[in-house]
Amino acid sequence: MKREMEKGEIGRGQATDADLGASGQVHYRLVNHQKLFSINATGAIRTAVPLDREVKGHYFLIVEASDGAVDPRRSRLTLSVTVLDVDDNSPVFTQQTYNVNLPENSPKDTVILQLKAIDADLGSNLTYQIRTEGSDREILQLFRIDSVTGELTVLKALDYEALTDSEPTYTFTVEALDREGTMPPGLASVTVTITDMNDFSPVFSQSVYRGMVAPNAVKGTIVTTVVANDSDPAGTPAGLVRYKVDQEAYPYSASIFDVEEETGHVVTRVNLNEEPNLMFSLIVLAYDDGEPVKENTTLVEITVLQPSVIPVFTQEEY
Repeated sequence: MKREMEKGEIGRGQATDADLGASGQVHYRLVNHQKLFSINATGAIRTAVPLDREVKGHYFLIVEASDGAVDPRRSRLTLSVTVLDVDDNSPVFTQQTYNVNLPENSPKDTVILQLKAIDADLGSNLTYQIRTEGSDREILQLFRIDSVTGELTVLKALDYEALTDSEPTYTFTVEALDREGTMPPGLASVTVTITDMNDFSPVFSQSVYRGMVAPNAVKGTIVTTVVANDSDPAGTPAGLVRYKVDQEAYPYSASIFDVEEETGHVVTRVNLNEEPNLMFSLIVLAYDDGEPVKENTTLVEITVLQPSVIPVFTQEEY
């Protein structure tokens, strides 16, 4: 029987009785599934309610025939009922919304997402596509869905830096259709965010920085300032520059001098008590927060001045 049949006759159970009179009259009843099926006096079996194959696709009805005798005799048969499928379900994606990050400069034909839809109807032959209605034409030039597998791929490498004038995010609708069905397609929203890769290392403005300090300079005295710039987009982790001292290159220098992480100020770590004319070397690293982290180094040379050559104001207040 087809599932869309509503209260239609699906079969007939007929029995004969060779007795005469009331003993030869045959009466029918269903032993099971009385809420779903009914049988009349002629043995015609009908559905009592519409049946859904997705709920249950097969029933075994027990039909009982009895005669009209005072002590009736009975006979039973089992009727196999198969509910045939009709196309009454649209495909449904396993997710209504997909969000995926695509690293910039990913090669052409990189698979970035696996789409999957399910159709409850039997024998469904699904095909996938980007919905063109209401979609930006650029989307079709950047992304493609394999109509059979549902794999979403990128059609060309995308450069994050070239997209910074606009939001590096693409949102579009995908659909799954049953090619032989009549129901509307299943829909899902896909958002692809282009993520920045760490293209550049920080670059110091000088290969060597030089500073001078008094032999008795107090802790926190600024000796010089190092500056590095990163060509990755400002405001992104890859474009953020911070500083630190290489503790292993010149251990003693690193024990008395430090660099402020955000400003690049090279400062005294302790109150100094050094001999004049000494020179200290310090390696300072500039690094970013990109993935992967990139860094660069510079040399800082610090000279301890003779007290006699240190300028002194003639008065403390003016």
